[in-house]
Amino acid sequence: MRNDQLSIDDLSHKIQLSPKQVVRKLKKWEEEGWICYYAGKGRGHLSTIHWQKDVEHQLLILLKQAFEQKDFNMLAAIQMTYFTEGFQQKVATLLTEQLLLNTHSMDPMLTIPIYSKSLNLHPHHYIDTESGWVLSHIYSRLVTQQQDKFQGDIVHYWEQVGDCFIFYVRPFIYWHNGEKVKVEEIIQSITATFELEKYSYFYRKVIHIKKRTSTTFEVIYNGKEEELLTLFSQLDFSLQHPFVKNIGTGAYKMLQNMKGVVQLTVNAQYHLPHALIANIQFVTIPSTLKRKLEWSIQQQYQRHVELGGLVSAYLNPHSRKWQRQEARLFILGILKQFAQQIEQVDPLKISYAHENLPSLQHATIEKLRIGYIVNQSKFVEALQAFLAQQRIEAEVLKLEFDDTTMHHLFEQVDVLMIGEYPVAAFILEQNKEHPLSMYVDNTWHTPLYTAFREIYYPSNFRRSDEIIYGYPNLTKCWVSESMLSEKPFNKQNHPVPK
Repeated sequence: MRNDQLSIDDLSHKIQLSPKQVVRKLKKWEEEGWICYYAGKGRGHLSTIHWQKDVEHQLLILLKQAFEQKDFNMLAAIQMTYFTEGFQQKVATLLTEQLLLNTHSMDPMLTIPIYSKSLNLHPHHYIDTESGWVLSHIYSRLVTQQQDKFQGDIVHYWEQVGDCFIFYVRPFIYWHNGEKVKVEEIIQSITATFELEKYSYFYRKVIHIKKRTSTTFEVIYNGKEEELLTLFSQLDFSLQHPFVKNIGTGAYKMLQNMKGVVQLTVNAQYHLPHALIANIQFVTIPSTLKRKLEWSIQQQYQRHVELGGLVSAYLNPHSRKWQRQEARLFILGILKQFAQQIEQVDPLKISYAHENLPSLQHATIEKLRIGYIVNQSKFVEALQAFLAQQRIEAEVLKLEFDDTTMHHLFEQVDVLMIGEYPVAAFILEQNKEHPLSMYVDNTWHTPLYTAFREIYYPSNFRRSDEIIYGYPNLTKCWVSESMLSEKPFNKQNHPVPK
């Protein structure tokens, strides 16, 4: 482990306890024989703590026991950067052994390692494609859209009579807890989504949503059919249980949703053709272990490159620094140059600015606070160094999104760099009250780069051509009975799409 000099306040911040609780915790560890505490005597002599037990060894024992029980939650709880390279490599080796053991056994649980810090599995709060990918298998919508064509999902048919749209619900729709879905619950779920701020413009076009029979309801809508169906095909409009969290009507239902591990099992009462793979779990791999894991895992796993999302820069509309257009254009141009640099060092990042950028007229800007929502700290450090080279005084903060809003994030920074799945263009173009509508003006916002992710699927996993946000539709995938390994995937035969 690292030998760092930390104050009680530093420890308090890192382990999220009060200073008094930290002191009590240290005394308890000393009583249990984990540490020895030596008080510093005199001015300038620091107190020291020595570990009496090999913490890394003890952790490896606990991890091995957990992995053997298919419990990977501890991975997300351990801050790997606090431990030695040797420990990290041992964890990667141990994890690989367990993942491959599960793959080549008759175990019905298909394990897919992912590198997202966490999956946000609420239809109203997700922002990244990986969360959207998993969400789409848990929840159903009224209709789905494939290549500009709408297909029925919860509803099997709809018709329009003037401004009245009549939807015919499939007769056997069940929640994951076995309850039959009522038309009233469908209306309640649709209404709750319409009440979101970003759909306020469209909600004003809704005259009413009303039940007709036990299997039909109508929507009086002052808009075109394509517009209404496009809205209903958005993941935000996924059907949600009115009282129980994490319950939908999709092809899979949730067995477990913890930090680091999400487990799904097939929904036996699903109203469309059932998935062939009965049980799937997504295990979050700490980014610090990624490279250590790749060498051993790629011999038995298939490598695919999937769409991670679009990283964009937004200027804080409330910051006085951006009242002048030349200042806005200057900083956005600088960030585009940074995106080009990122593309050169990371093959999984594709810059939006491929053309030669015009010369920028330097604008004087006071010290900036830039929030960068990204998994790996190396990108934050790279931006800080790049800005210093450009002689721009700035502090780059690594932020978390979680369930907060962009308005709240803008209270902390002048510029926000965030990964997201692009919002349907027509929503921004027509809804001027959408939180992002002002960014249709490209002097306040710019896309920087598209981020892709390496995903390793088990060698017996067969990937369908039908995709969701660039990822495979798992309901159309299957597991081959043949245990013969396929040719390993690599960057040469599977390049990052441009």
